[in-house]
Amino acid sequence: MTTGGAVKQKERSFEIRVRFEPGLGAALYASLRSGEVATVTVARALGRGKTLLRFHGYTLMAHGSPEWKAGETFPVYVKHLGPPLVLARVDDRNQQASVQTVDSAVVPGFEAA
Repeated sequence: MTTGGAVKQKERSFEIRVRFEPGLGAALYASLRSGEVATVTVARALGRGKTLLRFHGYTLMAHGSPEWKAGETFPVYVKHLGPPLVLARVDDRNQQASVQTVDSAVVPGFEAA
């Protein structure tokens, strides 16, 4: 048992599965290449596993996300062009461990302040 000190836990592996609603995100999808590495930024943590993410200039609404905090960034790679598009953390590229699946979709009309 620990008292008063924070214990740093290893981040759990995750995949972000992005689905595209008709008419949304087509330009994002067309601009990506398999294996491409880019940065995801946590725009806003909404609570209850919901988070707004910024990726390639688009906002994604993530459901089932880890306890990410606004401003966090992490490199991801395009694991599968889809559908659905699958992004995975670069650090997890060679791991075979189970991953947390984070479902997300492109959010229309949201611009980060």
